[in-house]
Amino acid sequence: MANTNDPDGFTPAYHMYGGVIRPARMRIQSAYDTAIYSGDMVTLASGYITQGTATSTPVGVFYGVYYNDSSGNPTFSKVWTADTATLGSADAEALVYSDPGIVYEAQFTAGTPTVAFIGSKYTLSTTAGDSNSGRSKEGVTATTSSGIALHVGYKLTPSNSIAAYARGFFTFPTSVFAV
Repeated sequence: MANTNDPDGFTPAYHMYGGVIRPARMRIQSAYDTAIYSGDMVTLASGYITQGTATSTPVGVFYGVYYNDSSGNPTFSKVWTADTATLGSADAEALVYSDPGIVYEAQFTAGTPTVAFIGSKYTLSTTAGDSNSGRSKEGVTATTSSGIALHVGYKLTPSNSIAAYARGFFTFPTSVFAV
């Protein structure tokens, strides 16, 4: 059975060392001008969470955000909508999986991965998320080994073959918080 091309970002799968997977609380600046979807890789800029790029040093993976909207209504969302204004321009509270021991499931979005890909780093494919589901559309390209996502294995299910659009497991060993 062929794999389906349906990337949905990075989802925590397990912890390398048996730790508990939970998001850390970080900040997003009010009116930050780029959308961030649940499952997107994010980075830090001047202490604030920003949307990551294909090769930027990650701080982790975005889960969601709390803030008071400009009318004062408490809001939780899986998406940071670009240019969201908060009450009094206060920082929003981002929930980010930032533990370098977390292993994420994600899809290869280009190229044809093989077993030999395990142990190499790959570049992210950054695509705008799905505004209906609030989920990321990021994945990993299988065409280069100079990126930031370390491939540590494949999801072992009958519906996932090691071929185009395979789902694999990845870490970010060069993250902001990696030792």
